[in-house]
Parts: sequence; C-alpha cells; structure tokens
Amino acid sequence: MRDVYGRPKFADADVGVIRVELKVSMDQVVSDQALAAVLQQRLDEARLCHECGACIATVIMLGSLLEGVLLSAAEERLTGPPPRPLDRMGLQELIELAHRKRWIQVDVKMGSNLIRSYRNLVHPRAQVRMGAPPDSDTVDICWPVVNATLNDLAASSP
Repeated sequence: MRDVYGRPKFADADVGVIRVELKVSMDQVVSDQALAAVLQQRLDEARLCHECGACIATVIMLGSLLEGVLLSAAEERLTGPPPRPLDRMGLQELIELAHRKRWIQVDVKMGSNLIRSYRNLVHPRAQVRMGAPPDSDTVDICWPVVNATLNDLAASSP
C-alpha cells in the first residue's frame, strides 16, 4: 500500500488474534476427579479474571493451573522414582520433566517458563522487581500456552 505521494506505508491488517484452541476437557488430562474439578475451577476463574481486566490475577491463576496439571501428570505417569520428591519440585522442574518425558512440546516448554515468571507475581516484591505488571497482551500470550499444555498432555497420555 502506498500513501498519496507514492511512498510505501503500513496498512492495518485485520488478521485477528491467532488462538490455540483448547481441544480437551480437564478430565482428559487429570484422572483424579477431585483435582480435575479444582483445576477446572482455576481455569474458569482465570477466564473470569481476564473478562474483568484483572491481568495479574489471570496470569497467577494460569500459572497455578499449569503447576497443577504438570504435577498431576508426573504423579500419574512416572514409573520409576522421580528425580526428587514431587512435592518439592517447583514449576520450572515440572516443566523440564514434562518436556524431557515428551509430555509437552518445546513450544509449550518455552511458553510455560514465561507463565512461570508471571505466576511469581503472586509475591508483591516480585512485581516491584519486574516493574510493569502484565497487561491484556501478556494474558493473550499466556492463554494459548495453557491450551497447548492441556492439548499436549492429553495427546501424550498413555
């Protein structure tokens, strides 16, 4: 596209936001029905927070959900002893374990580490150190990662 003088100019593109569709239900990812219900509630609360513009609360809920589904996968899928007790593993270790075991793909691993960083905003001093809090763009980046995580975990289920 060119301006009135013939110079190139940027055009607005109406491509929309590319989304990763959630293709599974929580009970396809987590077999413990009580835990699946709690994690579904977290997912629902994250949606509600997002709709209300509560971006910090949204990413904290998404991080909590991520930790819950990865811990559940480790509890259900590991056949030998874990590298260390699962109740002592943090989100970063769970992400690494899930990727190493091929329960999640590399894109999910990388995106999950971003969510982990934002999930740590549950600690107010972490937000002070980070500076600018997450905004709606941050949330738009985190949602597809959570959806892809759930999709990957369901697809890799034994």
